[in-house]
Amino acid sequence: MKNYSFKIAILVFTVILFSKCKPEEEIKSSACTFTDAESKAYYNKAVTFGNSPTRSNCNILKTASLDLIKKFEKCDAATKSQITQLTQQWKSIDCNTF
Repeated sequence: MKNYSFKIAILVFTVILFSKCKPEEEIKSSACTFTDAESKAYYNKAVTFGNSPTRSNCNILKTASLDLIKKFEKCDAATKSQITQLTQQWKSIDCNTF
């Protein structure tokens, strides 16, 4: 069941992140975007966890996700409610089960 919640959290995070983005010319803050290096680093952490679901890799992905959410709090890419819900979902993930 916990694994199901983790997959849902990742799915929700991805949907919010990419479905609410505005075209580049409309973005008001650099906090609303992330570089290719940041994107690749996050993706690699997610893939690493997917390939090797250990407690350490879970904690790394959880921390990276929460950091990314904090970055998007400063822009209008997602509503405050969505940010709060997503933050709660990531914080509720118990990496000790891996």
